[in-house]
Amino acid sequence: CKMKFIQITILLFVYGFSFAQKINTDLTYLVNPSKAKSNPPVLILLHGYGSSEGDLIEVAKTLDERFLTFSLRAPFKGKDVGYSWYELNFARNNEITSNYTELKESKAKILSFISNACKTYKADSAKVFLMGFSQGAIMAYDIALTNPTKIAGILALSGKMLEDTKTAKAETTSVAKLKFFIAHGKSDNVINIKEAEKATAFLKTNNIKEVTYKDYEMPHTLSGAELNDIKVWLKKQIAPPEKAKK
Repeated sequence: CKMKFIQITILLFVYGFSFAQKINTDLTYLVNPSKAKSNPPVLILLHGYGSSEGDLIEVAKTLDERFLTFSLRAPFKGKDVGYSWYELNFARNNEITSNYTELKESKAKILSFISNACKTYKADSAKVFLMGFSQGAIMAYDIALTNPTKIAGILALSGKMLEDTKTAKAETTSVAKLKFFIAHGKSDNVINIKEAEKATAFLKTNNIKEVTYKDYEMPHTLSGAELNDIKVWLKKQIAPPEKAKK
């Protein structure tokens, strides 16, 4: 009985320790653990305007199991539902302006989260990727282009690049090493596909050679074909793959 008690105590300790990894952050997040043996690559998921951290986490379960994936909740409460990375202002002429001051606040929180997450989980800080949808894609562009030494690459899904981001871009040498996967729906009625085309052109004029651009027969959403391409692209970024078990 004593031995059984000791075994149960050890199991409870191990179980408690495995779930006790708390990241120093004020952001709410979900985590999909990595199956890598050590030093896993990191994927940060950034949801769209009015959504939450639960929106993209299921996508993580379909991707390469070596990724340590975090889905973050934006810090600003939405006016109607959900959360936002920064507020949008809708003018009478249908113009939409972005609160870049709030964007920078969110960016600082995300960068801090990435640093602390890599330390807490002993992850590979040289292989941190951002995958953002809509407003999350806008955030991903800005984080990568203004802090290129912190990010290996991004997946910008159904998003656009702000003019403020282009102005704030870091020097070209560091930015040129980044890797981009840009995807957009041909019938997107929220963010026009021309925005993805303009972002792609901007990156190429800044000597960024690793830019993949894809468009799909879809509106402002994700598609199966897109997710398959995402899976293939991400797997290439962390090659060579681990040896198969015999």
